[in-house]
Amino acid sequence: MIRTDYSVFNYLTIAEVDKLWGLYVTGSGYADVPPYVPYPPTKHPDTYMFDWQHGRILPEFQVLYITRGKGIFESEATGVKRIEEGNVFFLFPGVWHRYMPEKEVGWKEHWVSFTGTQPLKLLEAGIISPERPVLDIGLHEEIITLYQQILDLMESEKIGFKEIISALTYQIIAQVLAIDRSKKFSGRKIETIIHKAKVYMLDRIDQQIGMEKLAYELGVGYSWFRRMFRQYTNLSPGEYFLHLKLNKAKELLVNTSLSVKEIAMLTGFESQFYFSKFFKQRMGMSPLQFRKFSRGEEKKG
Repeated sequence: MIRTDYSVFNYLTIAEVDKLWGLYVTGSGYADVPPYVPYPPTKHPDTYMFDWQHGRILPEFQVLYITRGKGIFESEATGVKRIEEGNVFFLFPGVWHRYMPEKEVGWKEHWVSFTGTQPLKLLEAGIISPERPVLDIGLHEEIITLYQQILDLMESEKIGFKEIISALTYQIIAQVLAIDRSKKFSGRKIETIIHKAKVYMLDRIDQQIGMEKLAYELGVGYSWFRRMFRQYTNLSPGEYFLHLKLNKAKELLVNTSLSVKEIAMLTGFESQFYFSKFFKQRMGMSPLQFRKFSRGEEKKG
């Protein structure tokens, strides 16, 4: 662990086995930068050091959270962006960038560096993007705590700490993206409509629902409803309804002695055959195999 007057950080040596997790952390730290001090902090490895004139290109990802102060971020993909308290910004491998706090104000930053096949998949899918690196999520204590936990575990080097900090980094990314997505809907009419739609589906889990009819009853067009619902939940209305049915079926299989036919009826499937086929496609085993496996009566496979 390296400590300077206003920063703490650490970098890890990566083994091949670490890469098997799909996301692995290479470094983490924080800097509480006072006004009128040089930036960035010194003593970082050459790969990570930069100055404002030249900027930097990293071979990996970083996600930084600014919890005090303000400054500037610039990348070849976005141009200049203002950074405020409560902003998160992502850095991407191979993308030139630079950033700094305002000299008169300073800032407090938390950061974690990571790479692997999974973040690359998020990039390829457009879930994170160099064209939209800055997200305004506000201040969230639980996210600050995740950064602190990563740094504490890196210092302790307890057995399994690399796997745990990989999971914590996933959690940071997931929570940041979830908060950002929810802000698009917060306080808007669509949030109320989607909530009503989800309750409507839950109350009719033993039935078949026409999603176009549901949109009509909610007073909106189907195409708009389907698009907004997918943006909100990452699932189409039909997929979400099937997901509810599947969860209900799993609950009944584990917690009751109802037959497969009865469960098929209670979850609104046309027949036991169709229900069993659907269940096996989603779960990789039949309903009865799932029941035995969940109760410890049968080993999977």
